[in-house]
Amino acid sequence: MDCSEYILLIISFCCAGGMSSGLEKTVYGSLEGPTLLSITLELQNFTVQFSDARWKRSALNGGTKTSTFLAIYDGKNYTNYMKERIKFHPENFSLEILKTARTDAGHYEYTVNKHFEEQSLQFQLEVYERVSVPDIQLVSRTLGNESCSMNLSCVVSSGDNVTYSWNCSEGNTSQLHPYNGSFLHLSFTPGEGSVSCSCTARNRVSQQTTRFSSSVECSNKPGGSLRNELLVSIVPIAIVGVGVLVFGAGVTCWLRHRGQEEHSQQEKKESITIYSQVQRVEQQKRSRTRPVVKISECTTIYVSATGLPPDMAQPPNPGLVTIYDIVMPVTS
Repeated sequence: MDCSEYILLIISFCCAGGMSSGLEKTVYGSLEGPTLLSITLELQNFTVQFSDARWKRSALNGGTKTSTFLAIYDGKNYTNYMKERIKFHPENFSLEILKTARTDAGHYEYTVNKHFEEQSLQFQLEVYERVSVPDIQLVSRTLGNESCSMNLSCVVSSGDNVTYSWNCSEGNTSQLHPYNGSFLHLSFTPGEGSVSCSCTARNRVSQQTTRFSSSVECSNKPGGSLRNELLVSIVPIAIVGVGVLVFGAGVTCWLRHRGQEEHSQQEKKESITIYSQVQRVEQQKRSRTRPVVKISECTTIYVSATGLPPDMAQPPNPGLVTIYDIVMPVTS
């Protein structure tokens, strides 16, 4: 081995001793909740022994890797560079993100300097939204001659990367497809009376479960229970509909008859005159009864006369009759 090979060997050994060695750990953080990054017991002992450790976060910006220091520990004191968002625990040298956001996802690293060597532990943080309580919905139900089938759906309103699983206490679960999914198909035989299933929705940070129970109405008679179910559901509706129609027709006839009676009574009231006080009409007494003179052609009646009329000298006209009521003498 020549000198050049020895030199390359020494350089390789030195480089290997100065390089950072460590493992990578995946941590799942809950959105809007706290996330704790804990180091191993070995690193805790190294930190106590060498008293030189730091937390940092690495990110790629435009293809360039950048590091941001979050906390530094020197054996006696520690410095927290992001007090509003993170907390450093000096008792075990862990780092806690107080309120995890989606932007906190990424690469974190804890490093202990052991003089000429670094011991580190890397973390890959993934952030997930917690799942909500699932809702089980009856999608469809089919009733046949000798079997029944039911389709259920399990959904959540919130959550990232949600998976579903079912667990049924009764029913024929051998034909479930898919068993681990949001959709569940059940088949029953006429001897089964009810079914109870639970759906669990989960992701990396949470899980929720909801139960579902339903009666199984299967018929082992010819003709199938689908027809029976239709009859059971349609006949009451038809009876109620007929009853409503009959009641409506009766009310209409009663209102029409009542309207006719009221109209007839109104006409009677309008044609009858009722007097509250009746008096006999008496003829007025006249002071003097005037004889009725039948005049053939013309009659002149004087109520009062003070003298003879100017035409007395003329011969009387047989067709003219003059009657004086009161005659007074002429005074000179």
